[in-house]
Amino acid sequence: MKISFLTSGHFPFDDRIFYHLAKTLADAGHTVRITSSKADLKDVVESINMDCFAGDDLKKKDKLIKFSKALNAFRPSIIICCEPLPILAAKGFKKNHTGKSRIIYDITEWYPSKKNLAPFHPLLRPLIFLKLLGFNIIASRYADAFIFGELYKSRPYRFLFPKKPYEFITYYPDLRYLKYKAPGIIDGRLRLSFTGKISIEKGFGNFIGVIKELIRMNKELLIGIKVIGWYESTNDKNECEKLIQSLKGNITFTFSDRLPFLTFWESVIDTDIFIDLRSDSPENQHSLPIRLFYFAALGRPFIFSGLKAIRREADTANFGFLVKPYRAEQIAQIILNYTKDPKLYTEHCANARRAAEELYNWQRIVPEYLEFIEEVSSL
Repeated sequence: MKISFLTSGHFPFDDRIFYHLAKTLADAGHTVRITSSKADLKDVVESINMDCFAGDDLKKKDKLIKFSKALNAFRPSIIICCEPLPILAAKGFKKNHTGKSRIIYDITEWYPSKKNLAPFHPLLRPLIFLKLLGFNIIASRYADAFIFGELYKSRPYRFLFPKKPYEFITYYPDLRYLKYKAPGIIDGRLRLSFTGKISIEKGFGNFIGVIKELIRMNKELLIGIKVIGWYESTNDKNECEKLIQSLKGNITFTFSDRLPFLTFWESVIDTDIFIDLRSDSPENQHSLPIRLFYFAALGRPFIFSGLKAIRREADTANFGFLVKPYRAEQIAQIILNYTKDPKLYTEHCANARRAAEELYNWQRIVPEYLEFIEEVSSL
């Protein structure tokens, strides 16, 4: 069966699209093609055909034309769309295609989200929100089925389209891609990392607040911090760089831009404790972070904002802590407790890896994913 992935918001080697959804289908014998508008790429990688174009500067109409051309050239039976815009191209192909084709909408993000509204003036955002929401609802009507990454993001679609089939395929990692390295905090030294979008909203301010508390509590502690990510605005960059410059103590920083999927996880494997203190905004509260399960797979404890989605969908009590992200002193104390109690640290590391091996790994959900694809093809 020919299966096409269309995305206007993700890069060709996105971890979910390429390394999990597409790779599983290719390994099962299907002919798979990814068309992303985020990079100019024509290649075959691990049996997956990459037919991508650089479309960030294109108008929506021109993007649709390119997506449509890719579909007409490939003529897939299943089209998996990751955003509402590509669904319109899939709908046009389905209408004109003489054979049978089905459209699946893979939903992993809120739409519209803060990111979609950020470029607009605050006074215009309510109007833009309604416009994008209407666009998403219209596009969703053309989907024959849904894949949901998590519960909360599924609810609007299941309410509006109760008769459409769906499946939950969450964000568990394939352990083949994650090397496991035995843990070991070196006495007097702590290795931390901040990854992803660098902004106050994503928790960088909270992260720096914890570092300041660690310095205050233990002036002799050597702290090495890897920052791997990107700024999406000049304002974010200015705010975060000021925070970095305000730090005084035994701290060293290394900085890297966005890294490829496999390189990224190799680069953070020496992190002793993973920390993610994103704001507890309503959008974040109802979003299940992908990295949570990757932290577990690397066999390290984590300290994460106590988001509602995490409490609802993962049992993490025996290998990490869910906290109020702005309580820097409390969080710093948790970190120092790990450094002072090797038994607790080693136990949480082992529990994290065990949870990944037994519960939170991709191979557990592969059968239901493949079965769902077959069911949709026969609709």
